[in-house]
Amino acid sequence: MTPEAPDRRLDDEVRARHAQALAAGERRVLMRTGEGRLHSYARDEIGIVPAGSGFIVTSAPGMALMTVFFVAVVVFSVALVVGPTSQGQDPLWGALWLTAGALGLALYTGRLTRAEVRARRVRRQRGVPTPSQRTIDF
Repeated sequence: MTPEAPDRRLDDEVRARHAQALAAGERRVLMRTGEGRLHSYARDEIGIVPAGSGFIVTSAPGMALMTVFFVAVVVFSVALVVGPTSQGQDPLWGALWLTAGALGLALYTGRLTRAEVRARRVRRQRGVPTPSQRTIDF
């Protein structure tokens, strides 16, 4: 028996339980844990899923930092819009594009932060391992 055989057997057992859960109507996702083992996660146990290529922020503190950055950009862009009025000039309406984009990104990253915090809380309550932070290509 090779050293990989027990791991393969455990993976097969997890896949079988995952298939049973799906057949029962549960919404589950099959992913590797941070330790590399296969695990069937409920949807509410997964926060930010790394997908695609490139650098991806997958932690709640990292996503919260991005949210703070985008909020700062919103504040700066609002100052750009109304700043010229203090000197008797017309507002810089073109900067509203920056405001709208940064506001959208701030709301999006804030939502992702909330999802990761909730998922972390649920995983801790249920004793579920943390999902792998490796990128998943769909």
